[in-house]
Amino acid sequence: MFTRNCLSLLLWVLFDGGLLTPLHPQLQQTLEAQPRENVVTIPGRRSSAQRVKRGWVWNQFFVLEEYMGSEPQYVGKLHSDLDKGAGTVKYTLSGDGAGTVFTIDETTGDIHAIRSLDREEKPFYTLRAQAVDIDTRKPLEPESEFIIKVQDINDNEPKFLDGPYVASVPEMSPVGAYVLQVKATDADDPTYGNSARVVYSILQGQPYFSIDPKTGKCFISNNIIILLSNIYILIKQMGGSIIGVYRNKYLML
Repeated sequence: MFTRNCLSLLLWVLFDGGLLTPLHPQLQQTLEAQPRENVVTIPGRRSSAQRVKRGWVWNQFFVLEEYMGSEPQYVGKLHSDLDKGAGTVKYTLSGDGAGTVFTIDETTGDIHAIRSLDREEKPFYTLRAQAVDIDTRKPLEPESEFIIKVQDINDNEPKFLDGPYVASVPEMSPVGAYVLQVKATDADDPTYGNSARVVYSILQGQPYFSIDPKTGKCFISNNIIILLSNIYILIKQMGGSIIGVYRNKYLML
């Protein structure tokens, strides 16, 4: 019986300041649930079964969107347990964007992104990695498929879906009466941070009207008799710099 060592993919995410930080905690929790030891086989390498400690097997990498650094963006590292640093192992990369978007150092296994990426254009890339014997060109391990996900940044302004909105309410309507609901959306990734979250507020129209900051529902907040007024509603992003998007909302009572 022979032993096959696994192919391990190690990734660190590059943040501002050039620091390397471990992957997203949720991904780490998933990976930590996997067994770290296993008995595998490699043809022609060992004459008996041997229990070996497996390296991490990452199935997802992250790369920053719209990275503008002077050097190619570091994505992650491919490493085989069979690589003893003697230069006998060659790492190869194939699949979505291999060679055009992502490159790999055949000796070290380091993966880099060689151009800026846009998550709205393509949110992830599926690639395959392999370690081969540099002399025989034969695979040392099976191909390992993984995903490089483009990590979103706050680069989209929220926008109202429709408008201008027109609503009417009866004269002498009670405080708290429902008027209308506005709706805005943001093209940023809703699964990452607060970039895609929007909040609503009224810039002009107070104290007669109020708006729920989460739902965009407008209500009467003061006693009114007859009023013709423009209501200016502001939507702003929850994360990063505030971006105001203004539209006139006409309310006739």
